[in-house]
Amino acid sequence: MTRCARLLVLILAGLLTLATGVSAAAPVAAAPDDAPGSATVRVVVRTAPGARDVTAQVTRAAAAVGGRRTGRLSALHALSLTVPLARLADLRRSLSRLPGVTAVDAAQQRWFTAEPNDPHAPVQRPYLVAMGLEAAWDRGATGSPGVRIAIVDSGVDVTHPDLAGKVVGAYDAVTGGTDVHDVVGHGTGTASVAAAATDNGVGIAGAGRASSLLAVKVADVTGRIFTDDLARGIVWAVNHGATVVNLSLGGPNGDPLEAAAVAYAQQHGALVVAAAGNAGTAAKQYPGALSGVLAVGATSADGSVRAPFSSYGSWVDLAAPGRSILVATPGGGFESADGTSFSAPLVSGAAALLAAYRPGRRATDLAQALAGGTDTARYGFAHGLVHVDRSLDLLPPAAAPVLTAPAPGSTASGIVAVSATTASPRVRFRFADQTATVVAVGGNASASFETWGLAGAQPVGAVGCSVAEQCDSTGADRTVLVANAAPVVTSPSAGAVLTGGSVAVAAGAPGGSVRFDVDGRGAGSRDAASPFTASLDLTPYADGAHTIHAVLCRSDGSVCDTGHPGGVPVTIDQLHPAVVSARPGVISPGAEGPKSTSTLTYRLDRSQSVALLVRGPTGAVALRRSLGTQTPGVHTVVWAGRGSAGHVVPDGTYTVGISTTAGGLVGGASAPVRVDRTAPALRGVRASAHRVLPIRDGYLDEVRVTGLVSEPAMIALQVRSPGGSLITTIRSTSAPSPTARTTASTLSWDGRSSGGRLVPGTYRLTVTATDRAGNITTSRVLREIVTQQRLVLRHGTVTVRARASLDESFADGCSSVFRRTGKVHSGWLAYASSSTCTSGDAYAAGTHHVRLPAAVRYGKVRVSAYGGSGDPRYRDTARLVLLDRLENLSDAAFRLGAPMGMHSGPWVKAAPLLVRSRSLLWTTVTTGIDWYDVRSYRVDVTYYSLG
Repeated sequence: MTRCARLLVLILAGLLTLATGVSAAAPVAAAPDDAPGSATVRVVVRTAPGARDVTAQVTRAAAAVGGRRTGRLSALHALSLTVPLARLADLRRSLSRLPGVTAVDAAQQRWFTAEPNDPHAPVQRPYLVAMGLEAAWDRGATGSPGVRIAIVDSGVDVTHPDLAGKVVGAYDAVTGGTDVHDVVGHGTGTASVAAAATDNGVGIAGAGRASSLLAVKVADVTGRIFTDDLARGIVWAVNHGATVVNLSLGGPNGDPLEAAAVAYAQQHGALVVAAAGNAGTAAKQYPGALSGVLAVGATSADGSVRAPFSSYGSWVDLAAPGRSILVATPGGGFESADGTSFSAPLVSGAAALLAAYRPGRRATDLAQALAGGTDTARYGFAHGLVHVDRSLDLLPPAAAPVLTAPAPGSTASGIVAVSATTASPRVRFRFADQTATVVAVGGNASASFETWGLAGAQPVGAVGCSVAEQCDSTGADRTVLVANAAPVVTSPSAGAVLTGGSVAVAAGAPGGSVRFDVDGRGAGSRDAASPFTASLDLTPYADGAHTIHAVLCRSDGSVCDTGHPGGVPVTIDQLHPAVVSARPGVISPGAEGPKSTSTLTYRLDRSQSVALLVRGPTGAVALRRSLGTQTPGVHTVVWAGRGSAGHVVPDGTYTVGISTTAGGLVGGASAPVRVDRTAPALRGVRASAHRVLPIRDGYLDEVRVTGLVSEPAMIALQVRSPGGSLITTIRSTSAPSPTARTTASTLSWDGRSSGGRLVPGTYRLTVTATDRAGNITTSRVLREIVTQQRLVLRHGTVTVRARASLDESFADGCSSVFRRTGKVHSGWLAYASSSTCTSGDAYAAGTHHVRLPAAVRYGKVRVSAYGGSGDPRYRDTARLVLLDRLENLSDAAFRLGAPMGMHSGPWVKAAPLLVRSRSLLWTTVTTGIDWYDVRSYRVDVTYYSLG
């Protein structure tokens, strides 16, 4: 888009631009009674040629389940029945026992393929067919007046022949009234695309056909949209029953109030659909990029490629045609238009069709069905082109499944089967906390669940799901009782005296897995296969009577029935040594320093023989060394990180402890010690700048050195002179996280020595990382220059002729921007709106620019204009608006008065307004019937340079 065209959009929409374009004059068959709310199904029974007549028997079987025979086709050996959907499985079982019956099938439904009689429908056919709209209409998805699409836009021409009677509510969010007269024409177009009256012999066909419209005007008389008005419009639409809210508008910056209004709509069940915008880039546009909003990009009319103007990216959810879309225009006409503004209402209309086809569906159901039915070709969007006919099959069905097993209140154990009859393609079963989604075959579905680890009353449920596994929120429910036999401990025997530090346990159980523990305490040990065995550590328990428990659990151990354990009483009689500490807990064997060995401190409760016992990460013994007989009290032993052969052990976590014996009793205690001889890795060490200007003025006062370290480590920044003398050391003030795998670290130096003295010169900076084992890594050398330069405030003025500084101009058919001639104002620039007619909406605008003096930093800027009313008989004025760094209109603006002379604006911060670091842009505009002449512009600026 040229700057000129962009300027037009900015002037019309302010900070929030309309996402409009440029105007230019085989489905899967379903059962016939599978309609929303239906409780019966049409069935066809086929018999073998030559078989004896079974008509009477089939008729009786249908009557037994509450059905009836509705027809007979003797030539094809077929009978037609209508039966309750919930009894279909019973009928199938009954008929399967009759000799001569070869098939029992649901009758499939077909639809007329009549084309709407709207005169322009044939021209619309490429994009209606591409989206599957005609196919969806043929299947009966023609919308409902009870489904309301809110067109939050520039208003709607409610008297247009193709919209008359469609608007059931109107609101002007700008004035608070109900007059939604559409001056811009944009809203009338989007409303017609979403739900123009269809098959009425007038104009075009609307995507949402019978859907109703809410007309919400959020643009003022000049076409500008402000987010507070937009938020009011969205809330009003939601409060007045909007099922879908269409926002064919957008802008590059997010807005908290806009986001809150969108969240309000979502919380109240409305689906928010927004145009992705026409920037032709991946840059996000709002509100389309907000979470939960269905952002719509544009394709060609036939959906084969992305439209070149369409915004794209993963934030754009899906696509609809946006080229050559027929739209209504205020006053009763029609025209062809391009833009994502018209892609969005196609999707809004499609969503309304789905909402009417499956009443009661949530907004998320509608969005997921639309996304699930899209083409695989994405064209740069998150999903491809919408296919409404496919989406119909992705909605959760209206009829709930009927549970057939287990029976209500029955008792279940072991593996239990849950089954249901259903009209849904899939069913999601629930048993207690377990779920399973399965495919229904012949109207039946079933799944199996474990009951191990459960006890007592448990809920059982089933809900219907679409083929995309979008499931209903309600369905069939019942309760059953779970009762499994408790495990039986087979070893050790009841009353056994346990003298070792551990005991082997075993139990019998009906299935699942078994968890063992002592007295119901601790995590215990679990075995998932029969015979169920484990080893229990007894060292944490005091001497005396205890109970070894076996608890029945689910196979994966996620649920255990702790209320019905099996158990045997035992007596524990053993030694009870205890480890006080193992310090340090991380060592680097063979290295110099205090972290090359670990000291184990332990306490003995009686005299006993002691051995140092070290086990490796796999449990294998790495070192066993006798320490002799030791008396009660506290003792220590040092482990140097070596194994039995005297070699340093590999890196890993080791169990360092003692093993003790006395009078036939054994004991032991241990603590983990990690061996780490690998130094931490430092990556990406870099400086924020290569020089430091430590005179405190906010510019390069310090240098920040950042880097990534591969494990928890203490970080230090060392500063040395070229000769190697240490100037200062800066250390991280925060302790490293013991769980972090990769940590980003930043340290800063202010160009001063450890004593705080300023030290101009060139220095060498290095980062060191020291891990918990004392291993050290040093980074590459970074060079920094320290100087005593500082920022100096300066003032500058740039004066330019209005004509020389003009970049682009824009004017409507009644206005112009031109160079004046004549003796008095020769060379001046005139902004003349409505110079040839008297349209109240006319305007003339010019974009100007200057290049500011080069600087390190800019302070404030002020723009002044020398000019005045083009005709001294009138007090015409103009408006000067500064553009921001994205070349959008900013809030910095002021009025240029009528008297001839210098007119100055306010001082404003320069940084947010500068384009390409030092160019300043502004727009001068007249509106209505105004003529304003400008000879020159003066830009005053404060800036800083080094001195």
